[in-house]
Amino acid sequence: MKLISAIVCTTAAMGTSLLLPTVASATDVHCSSDQGIDVTVIDGRTACRATSDTSGRARAAGYDGVGYAKASSGANAFGIGAAGGVGASEGVGGIPIAIGIGLDAMALTSISDPGGRGHGGLPLAVSIAIDGSRAGVESANNAVVCLGSSAFAWSSATGATCLATPFGRWQTVPAAIG
Repeated sequence: MKLISAIVCTTAAMGTSLLLPTVASATDVHCSSDQGIDVTVIDGRTACRATSDTSGRARAAGYDGVGYAKASSGANAFGIGAAGGVGASEGVGGIPIAIGIGLDAMALTSISDPGGRGHGGLPLAVSIAIDGSRAGVESANNAVVCLGSSAFAWSSATGATCLATPFGRWQTVPAAIG
């Protein structure tokens, strides 16, 4: 767990350092959805959409990028796109988080846990992609994907993790769930 915390903190620090110079001049939009609301905001190349059923909560933001979040069955979904990136999350239960930072970055996170408790607790899945990289979590297929030079994906439900850096790509194989 300490390795995952270190990776997440390092990725967040790298992303913040890349994002800070552009935030001051960025167009930003925010979308929030609770109790079945569907909100879409578009401002030029910046956009967000948040949609939920009556029990979900979705939050999306675009900072010169596109954020998308869809939540149902008690999910709390978060999607952030910045500096030309796309962050899209979708959850049926659990907490999906997707952050895409930088031109052509794509982060996709999907959780499917209608019971809301997953394997040993509330499932959390995170994907972060920076500068043209791709990161994804698909919990229905127990899969994580990291492509490019700056990507991270992790699913708490399966323990699957991947990390792509300029120095190589690492991926853990989840234990059999049964």
